[in-house]
Amino acid sequence: SLEEILAEQEGEGEGRLEVEPLASTASAVHWTSQPEHFPVSSTIQLPRGSPKPIPRVQHAFGKESLGAKSDREQKLAAIAEAFEHSWKGYKKYAWMQDELSPVSAGNRNPFCGWAATLVDTLDTLWIMGLKEEFAEAAEAVRGIDFTTSARRDIPMFETTIRYLGGLVAAYDISDRKYGHLLDKAVQLAEIMIGAFDTPNRMPVTYYYWMP
Repeated sequence: SLEEILAEQEGEGEGRLEVEPLASTASAVHWTSQPEHFPVSSTIQLPRGSPKPIPRVQHAFGKESLGAKSDREQKLAAIAEAFEHSWKGYKKYAWMQDELSPVSAGNRNPFCGWAATLVDTLDTLWIMGLKEEFAEAAEAVRGIDFTTSARRDIPMFETTIRYLGGLVAAYDISDRKYGHLLDKAVQLAEIMIGAFDTPNRMPVTYYYWMP
């Protein structure tokens, strides 16, 4: 039952926490907006004026020899092959789950069960030139419901880098053509902002989101 799952998770607070999915007979609990306990009464305004120029970070590459080019292209091909193999395995055995278990061909959900691998991989799919795979995965994001999870505590670090960062990066790198990725990022951010409702507005590490 949902009560038993919550009892088992009481006080857990771990970045990775595998939880069993809710039974088909259990009613899912959904996040709803909560009144603030420590509302912000004043803010410091951002500075005005023109920003200082930022120096170039990217290395200025010189002329590439034929040998160096051949070596680089072979490495790129090996990386691309390994990535595509991993993605096909995830798609076949763990689609819309957090992680693939490669040995058992199963899956795990230690990060709230919101398809962590799929969201975290979106920008890589685009960079790799796998535009059809990107479009398919981006469309699947519509089916993620960030308002509910079998896990009662949201790990803020993992959720920020894997989900929120993954959505924003994918939206930006794809020339902002997939607006629903930004919409999903906003939905998740609205939930996560509750973790900042503390006396000093510093977020808790694990946000117990259930009302």
